[in-house]
Amino acid sequence: MALLMAGLSTLSAGMVFGQDDAAKPHGEVAAPTVFGPGEKLVFDITYGPISAGEATLEVQEVIDFNGRRCYRIESRTNSNRFFSSIYKVRDRVSSYIDVEHLYSLYFYKRLREGDFRRTVEVVFDHREGKAHYADGQEFPVVPGVQDVLSAFYFVRNLDLAPGKIFSVPAHTSHKSYDLKVLVHGRETVKTDAGKFECFVVEPVLQGEGLFKHEGKLILYLTDDAYRLPVMIKTKVPVGTIDVELKSFQLGEPLRPLTREVPVEQR
Repeated sequence: MALLMAGLSTLSAGMVFGQDDAAKPHGEVAAPTVFGPGEKLVFDITYGPISAGEATLEVQEVIDFNGRRCYRIESRTNSNRFFSSIYKVRDRVSSYIDVEHLYSLYFYKRLREGDFRRTVEVVFDHREGKAHYADGQEFPVVPGVQDVLSAFYFVRNLDLAPGKIFSVPAHTSHKSYDLKVLVHGRETVKTDAGKFECFVVEPVLQGEGLFKHEGKLILYLTDDAYRLPVMIKTKVPVGTIDVELKSFQLGEPLRPLTREVPVEQR
C-alpha cells in the first residue's frame, strides 16, 4: 500500500558502500532548483474511503557523499492506528541527489507492509555507468540516471506545459529504462493546505515504484515557482490510494530556478 515514503538508514560498510572521508567536493556549482533544504511536505493518505495514515517528503540537508555534495531527500509513510490493525505500514525511502547534476548517487528503500518485507540499497556510479546493489549485483545505467524518488524531484524542475512529453533515464528493480513523463493538462485542486492551480502529470513507471505494488500514478504539481505536489493519486490492483497535502514548509534553494512568465499569464 504505501506512497512516497521516506527515510534513511546508516550506509553499509564495504568497498562500494563506504564513504571516503578524505574525498571532498571539487567546486561544483549547484544547479537551479525549485526545491531546497528545509522543504517539508506532510500528506494525508486515504485508501478508498478509509483514512489510512500520513506521509512526509523532506529535503533534509546538503551532505557529502563519496566526494560529491548531495541533497539528502527522505520520505516516510506510516499507517495510522486504525489502519495498522488491518495492514500496518512503516515504509522509508531515501535518495542522495547530486547538487550539480541533479541525478541520483544513492538510493535506499525499506518496505514494511503487512507481512511483506523488502530492503533495497543502490549506489549509482555515473562515471562507470553502473548501479551497484548492496547484495553484490551490478547493472548498467546511462549517465544522468534517476531512481524513483530522485526522478520525482527532477520532474518538478522540468518546464511543464500541457501536452508536453519528457523522457528521463531511470533505474528501478534491476532495470534501466526511459521514464516517460506526460503532462495532461491543468486542474484546480483543493486540499487542507489550500487551493492550487496545478499541472496534471503522469510519470509512466516500469516496474516497482516507491511502494510494493505496480500501478498508475498521477501527480498534481502547482503551476508556480515551487511545483509542489499537492495531490497524488495511485491506482493499484487492490484499490486506489489518494495522497493530499495538508501542510508544508518551503525550503531555501541553493540556486533558485526562475522561469520566464508567458505573455498570456502576465
